[in-house]
Amino acid sequence: MQAISTQTLPNSNSFGTLYLQNSDHLSISNQLLYSSSQSGQSDMFVIGYSLNQNLVDTGGSFRGRLVFTVRGIGNSSSDQVTIDVFLNVSSSLKVSVKGAHNPIRIRIKGSDTSEKTADFVTLSFSGNSGQEVRIYQEIETMPQNETDQELGTETLQLDAQGQTEGLRAQGLGPFKAGKTLIYSSNKNEDNFIIYFLVDAAQVQQQGACSYVGKIKYIVETDQGRQEFPIGIQCDISPVFSVSITPPPGGVNFTHVLPSSAPQDKEVMVTVLSNLHKPYQVIQELKSNMVNQQGKEINSKYFTVQVEIPPGQKGQTNLTEFSPVQIGEYPVFSSDAQGTGANFTVVYRLQGYAQMSAGDFSAPIMFSLNQK
Repeated sequence: MQAISTQTLPNSNSFGTLYLQNSDHLSISNQLLYSSSQSGQSDMFVIGYSLNQNLVDTGGSFRGRLVFTVRGIGNSSSDQVTIDVFLNVSSSLKVSVKGAHNPIRIRIKGSDTSEKTADFVTLSFSGNSGQEVRIYQEIETMPQNETDQELGTETLQLDAQGQTEGLRAQGLGPFKAGKTLIYSSNKNEDNFIIYFLVDAAQVQQQGACSYVGKIKYIVETDQGRQEFPIGIQCDISPVFSVSITPPPGGVNFTHVLPSSAPQDKEVMVTVLSNLHKPYQVIQELKSNMVNQQGKEINSKYFTVQVEIPPGQKGQTNLTEFSPVQIGEYPVFSSDAQGTGANFTVVYRLQGYAQMSAGDFSAPIMFSLNQK
């Protein structure tokens, strides 16, 4: 009843006194509308009714009844008139589309590989009267940097989640160009969340900068459509790092005798870079290899070779075993675009006549040098 208001029209009567000249909610209790003059002359007046559709939770047809009672003053005479009231309310669909931290913008970081840290959009609606609600996502502008270079198409991913059967793109999926149906149902109300993630492998191939784009969510019913634009910003931080996976026990050669067969130790090297600039991987041997007694090995029997997987970009001069040099020395050079790399550095120590037997270790370090 709070949705319907009523009031009498001022000066619509000729005699007597009008009440309820200020709008008030229609009540199920008695509401005094009019009091005649002392002579009880015949009269007439106008009553108006209005509906606040924002206070109606659902659409449909409603029926009610108004009873008007005329009572005599000072006697028991009365009369009543009953009017049936019919109300047809169209659907008042209320839709909300908001970002988690900024209502109109989603911000994605290059480290957002899971829902724990990822930004998201919450979509909800209520007040549907049983008509089909269709929600689309449309990419208006793919994220681009300041030089109009687009973010890789497989870099961004979407993860739609919610306790609803209406999702048409549930779970992890690609960030597709164009218009994509993500939800449809006839429910009166519903809600779900869309997370914005990055693919861990693809993001490493993107340049370090900010990419800005725009999407919109379109909510359609048979009675019309609503659009909700959302800005997207993907910030990819600079990455330039080298990591190694040494063999168990490190680059240490044990029980080396003059008659020993060659021992090989493999070090896996991984370079991550999104600077798109060429680089070198530098090996540094602080000093020659020595055993427990401090006896040096003849350097020509301590050799190194670099193995690059087939098809990988980059090159090395150490395609065959060569003596390890003391000091800094490049063991790998990237391509002109500075593509990341994975390769193996193999160290070999071979026994020789008149050597001092024992266990030998090599104090080797790796670093990156940008060309």
